[in-house]
Amino acid sequence: MKALARCAALLLLAACAAPAGPGAPAAAPAPPPGATPTAADLAWLAGRWVMATPDGRVEEAWLPPDGGTLYGVGRTVSGGATRFFEFLAIEPRGSGPGATLAYVARPRGASPTEFLLVQWDKDRFVFVNAGHDFPKRIVYERRAPDRLHARVDDGTDEGEGEDYEYRREG
Repeated sequence: MKALARCAALLLLAACAAPAGPGAPAAAPAPPPGATPTAADLAWLAGRWVMATPDGRVEEAWLPPDGGTLYGVGRTVSGGATRFFEFLAIEPRGSGPGATLAYVARPRGASPTEFLLVQWDKDRFVFVNAGHDFPKRIVYERRAPDRLHARVDDGTDEGEGEDYEYRREG
């Protein structure tokens, strides 16, 4: 009976360690209370995310975390032309107990704007820059291995904002 229980436990561990599917990193465990977030906690963001709109296509593509940073690019394509693009990074800020992550956006290659991580769990990251005109808050939320909800807004749940419902592609 003990051998059967050990075998069942090993099978359960193997199933938990299996990848989530092609192109999708395995789900990360929930962060322990007081943990310092790292780029590796956002490994599920890596890949190409696409959303079709009546005006064209919105895309974000993220490289897997390496060297403590994720790098990405976003663009909007309409009528066969790029209407908007931005360079993106999620990188560490500080060290020790106060360490966090910063979301750094360079729309159209302009000077960088930083948003600091203020809330996170294994499937949701919230970055804020209260001094920025718009957006003041950026939220990434994994809704399924192939679904990503992103929101940029004025820092409030009921105020001005834009929602992006992406599907993983490729």
